[in-house]
Amino acid sequence: MERVCTATEPALNLRDFLAQYQKKLFGSADDVPFYLQTNPVLVDVGESCSLDLIESPDDSSIAVFQPGTDQFRPNFVQPPGDQHVPSTFLALTQHKAKSRKCAFGRTQYTHKLNPPPKDCPDLQLDTCELELTVRLYRPPRAYHRGFKVEIPVFAEEYVCLGTNYLTELRDKISCVCRGKRFVDISHDPDAPLPTIDTNPGYFFINDTFYNDKRNPNNPDYSQTVLKWAARANGVNGETLKVENMEGKRFIDLTVSPGSPLHYLHHGNCEHLFVISQIEVLTPRSKRPDRSLYPYPHAFSTFNRRTCYMCGIRSYSFIVEQSRRQLHDPSYLCRSCFLSFFYVDGVKVGQFKAYRIYDHAEDEEERKEGEVVVLD
Repeated sequence: MERVCTATEPALNLRDFLAQYQKKLFGSADDVPFYLQTNPVLVDVGESCSLDLIESPDDSSIAVFQPGTDQFRPNFVQPPGDQHVPSTFLALTQHKAKSRKCAFGRTQYTHKLNPPPKDCPDLQLDTCELELTVRLYRPPRAYHRGFKVEIPVFAEEYVCLGTNYLTELRDKISCVCRGKRFVDISHDPDAPLPTIDTNPGYFFINDTFYNDKRNPNNPDYSQTVLKWAARANGVNGETLKVENMEGKRFIDLTVSPGSPLHYLHHGNCEHLFVISQIEVLTPRSKRPDRSLYPYPHAFSTFNRRTCYMCGIRSYSFIVEQSRRQLHDPSYLCRSCFLSFFYVDGVKVGQFKAYRIYDHAEDEEERKEGEVVVLD
């Protein structure tokens, strides 16, 4: 929210867009192509467009390409047998042999497609429907002097129908803050986390805050932003509106495809999301059952951090305001956190710590940290 982003596309009212599309598609029989009419012209496309009708004896012969077997070509030169081989070269060679051959297989932008199940019934439509692709990015987790210095990284992608509610998408968004209340547990690392009784949040789309007020006790986060916008340079003249998220469908929105949108929950957990694609579904479209929407279409396969100290296990604690750590915040596994910040169970130094996973999820990590003594 600190910067004003220029929309990549003009604002588009989705309901008007669908109405205009249907008008062009089903306006009159003279304007509609024969293959989209109710009773299309029956023609044998295969016979009428066959290449055998235009072939000539003088044509050049066409050879069918048959690919051969794949051959692995190493990208390094093997040293001669009588030459001394440095231990570093051997270590790198063994490491590359265990890794995947594709150089682009392990990047922060890698994502895995998640197609819907094939054994579900098809989507039944009486009229045209919109299908929207929403790409979400994980919130920045690196700070320097109060500023976020990590670029947004793709987290997951959902496919929604125009008849889906905004609350249906919000209930499926995965986040480490979902369903938890984080408190400082540095004095007692195993202290139980407080129970959650409210779950506020909003979507900021175009010029409107859509607050989740399904629970009447949910605080209104948009009021804090509106107070800031009233005196902030560049946005103090903007007219911003506030509506409830429940009861609002995607078809009722006015969006700018490709422009970044804002999702805020859990106090200060900010996500960027983008409506990257809008497709019109006709009654003949083959899609999964309506009950599966919004369904996850893709997700990042490398969306978690490893421990800053050991680099082996996933992190379970977030440490802030510690003068003994190079990074603030620092992400540590349970074993490194307890061994570095506690002596005989007593806290060492001044810092704040937050546990993001429950005890049941740390069992494997505890087993890995146990030392087996052989008689």
